[in-house]
Amino acid sequence: MVDRVVSQHLEVAAHDVGRILKDHEKVAKLVSSVGSPLLLDLSPSSPAFDDRDWSDTEATHAYLDRELGLDRARIGFIPPGSVVVSGLPTISVGESLASVFPGLRVFAPEGSLVCWPHSESVVESITSDCLIMRPVDDSPYVALKGVSTSLKAGDSVSRGHRLGIVSHDSGDRLFGSQIAIAPILGGEDPFDLLTAEGYATRKEAIHTWFNRLDVGPLPTPMRSPEILERRDRRLARSQRAYFTNPPAFVRAKGVWMYDEYGNCYLDTINNVTHVGHSHPRIARAAFGQLSRLNTNSRFLYPGLAEYADRLVATLPHPLEVVFFVCTGSEANDLALRISRQVTGRRDVVILDGAYHGNTTAVMEISPNRYKGSGGRGKPSTTHELETPNRYRGSYGYDHPTAGQEYARDADAIIRELSQSDRHPAAFIAESLMGTAGNIVLPDGYLKGVFASARQQGALCIADEVQVGAGRFGTHFWGFEDQGVVPDIVTMGKPIGNGHPMAAVVTSREVAQEFDDGVKYFNTFAGNPVSCAIGLEVLNVIREEDLQENALVVGQYLITGLRQLMDRHPLIGDVRGKGLYIGIELVRDRVSREPARSEAYAVTEALLRAGVVSYPTGQYDNVLKIKPPLVFRSSHADIFIDALDHALSLIEGTTG
Repeated sequence: MVDRVVSQHLEVAAHDVGRILKDHEKVAKLVSSVGSPLLLDLSPSSPAFDDRDWSDTEATHAYLDRELGLDRARIGFIPPGSVVVSGLPTISVGESLASVFPGLRVFAPEGSLVCWPHSESVVESITSDCLIMRPVDDSPYVALKGVSTSLKAGDSVSRGHRLGIVSHDSGDRLFGSQIAIAPILGGEDPFDLLTAEGYATRKEAIHTWFNRLDVGPLPTPMRSPEILERRDRRLARSQRAYFTNPPAFVRAKGVWMYDEYGNCYLDTINNVTHVGHSHPRIARAAFGQLSRLNTNSRFLYPGLAEYADRLVATLPHPLEVVFFVCTGSEANDLALRISRQVTGRRDVVILDGAYHGNTTAVMEISPNRYKGSGGRGKPSTTHELETPNRYRGSYGYDHPTAGQEYARDADAIIRELSQSDRHPAAFIAESLMGTAGNIVLPDGYLKGVFASARQQGALCIADEVQVGAGRFGTHFWGFEDQGVVPDIVTMGKPIGNGHPMAAVVTSREVAQEFDDGVKYFNTFAGNPVSCAIGLEVLNVIREEDLQENALVVGQYLITGLRQLMDRHPLIGDVRGKGLYIGIELVRDRVSREPARSEAYAVTEALLRAGVVSYPTGQYDNVLKIKPPLVFRSSHADIFIDALDHALSLIEGTTG
């Protein structure tokens, strides 16, 4: 074959490590061909799979064909330690879809010259598909596959010696023809794909070996321990991450999340990605609009008008005037500002345990914050009603009219405020209390409290930031489940599917009273990209029947979880609406002592099993279940089985 000479240097951006790898002329000294060697990225984070499922092996073939050519005319290489898809046919929770190759893979055209990259060595043995080399400098033995050679056992070679040529008889079903070179570090096959844990035990030896080859630097991607260390160093301690040893997620699709090593996790808590992670329609809408126009909402463009119309169409009359903002906290802050400005009052009635955001104003109406660790206490303008909790409150499941009874007590407090000349500006409540512990409001509660608040001249605000946009299943907005229409509704997370967008919608009467000359403007809210995303989210919810799915799967999941109560005394209560469910863990069902440490232990056990969940609530003992709305019954079965196993483990250690 003709000896092909490489004179170019490789200068390719390694996008997953944020650095430039240079001087891969050395790789070309191993296998020579026309053109510079190309660093290949087959990891879960590779943009090569942005338009294909990373777990689909056909996507791997398509990527190699695209980068190297259908005839594989270019040289490409995968360095040692690279994460690659394992070729598993289906997603299996808790099972890694990836493997790590301990050596160097090189893809090259048939007939390319292969040269020895190491110091002086002796051919130890030759088989039909493998060449074993023994370096004379006490380095590990080296195995080389994919080379057609005329060498014989006992022959000596030095650096740069011609070993033979690339043979297309080599390769495997996933990656096709290739040369593979790896150190022999033990009794195992040096070409076996390893788990991340298996590679970690060999990493130091492999890196030492690789650095002695004359094939250039070894990429060193930033892994989860380093990411966590940098995060803790650069972010304030108040910005905490989930879990004791959090995985580094690099990709997600539907209800599945993938970490840097290809481990697969079922996502049961992400109500942010409302219609599913990386939904292709949402991605296309965002990219398409970003490619055309993105500006602020004081300019005229059709997307704003169309989206405002479509959003209002999901709401009952007279909610028809929209203020776009970027976060749920901003939405509640603006709703609070509107109610105070319109009524001329300062006092606000709230539910104990509530959380409405993290601006200064809404922190003051969030007992979850001002009563929590480091909290500054309740402001004089904030007035709490008892949490209408049928598991722990004054009126339980044995009170058939609990909603009316909680509302009657609320009426007494609101009347007393007015009699003390503390007339409230607003009553604000989540339609289902999330951070308080997934508290489902008893039937009739909001109807009674809204009536009492309005009788005293207060505006009623429904906080839909966590539960809106079809999650209840029975209704598009949670307040509809209570048979009420608020004066102001706030919404956030779900309407953007992970894109930062939120909104406040009110009546024209309230909006006109708010317009007293002070302009309201938000630079990024309602921009063309946000409106395109918001429109597509509404389309997907309708066209994929996700509200109906939330109802059906939610009922299925609650039934399965309640059946677990017969086997697991840690479960004190299961409650929810649609796909917003809480599982309260207790140490004793009679005393209802919160099982806080056990709840954290359960979520750590779930994480090890490949399921993402986390505690919430006043006592951090409620597992919050609020997955993307594409969560199906099969996913519910996976979660129930994993929770069953996790509870058994924890009960075994605490019993």
